[in-house]
Amino acid sequence: MKNFLTKNWMYRILALLLAIALFTYVKTERLSSTRFTGVHSNNNSILMSNKTSTITMPVDLDINNSQYIVTGYPAKVKIELSGPSALVATTVNTQNFKVYLGLRGLSTGTHKVSFKTSGLNKDLSAKVNPGTTKVTIAERKTESFDIQTRFDKNLVKKGYVVGTPQLSTLATTATGSVSDIEKISQVVADVSIPKDTKSDLHAQVMLQALDSRGYIVNVILSPQTINVTLPISKQSDKQKNDDKQSEASSTSSGQTSSSSTNQSN
Repeated sequence: MKNFLTKNWMYRILALLLAIALFTYVKTERLSSTRFTGVHSNNNSILMSNKTSTITMPVDLDINNSQYIVTGYPAKVKIELSGPSALVATTVNTQNFKVYLGLRGLSTGTHKVSFKTSGLNKDLSAKVNPGTTKVTIAERKTESFDIQTRFDKNLVKKGYVVGTPQLSTLATTATGSVSDIEKISQVVADVSIPKDTKSDLHAQVMLQALDSRGYIVNVILSPQTINVTLPISKQSDKQKNDDKQSEASSTSSGQTSSSSTNQSN
């Protein structure tokens, strides 16, 4: 009888331990499942939430560039992208779309046109700022011009002279509207000479297209810059004599002119 009771208590204790272990296991599984569901739900919320970002994009032109030239439009614009956060972030990083002006079919002259986008995901919306711009379309022309060098020879050291300039190229092509090309009087390379220079000068110079009044004409030059060498050497005795004779001739001419004026008076 005693052994029977002892065995019953052992079974009861063992059953209790198993029940506690089972309860603990079930509780742990439920907690883990709840946590996973919460994390998964948060991730989905992040992916499905909307976002707005603004980036700066270059402006392309949809036009026959070999026939026409376009001026007046901004080189870059700001664009506001809205949509799913992940999609907006990816688009901002890759910038795999374009902003452009559709100009085909428009005549020469000034027009007000709207910016367009292409290559954007259909789930994204885009707003360009500014939304419109004015452009001027003109017939394109290209012409070649000889390059003229300009410098102040009086800045070299006394007793030294500047020889014939040596250019990496003697001509450049100017591209622009027909009216602008016709305005060009000369294309110049202005070389700056440091004071009291007495050795050859090497410089990279930017070219400028000028009209008859010396104003810059808005055209595209190719090349835009050239290399210029100014040979600077000591003045020879012959050059000194020529300069003296030239100065004497100038002085004599001035005196003769003055004398003639006085006689006429």
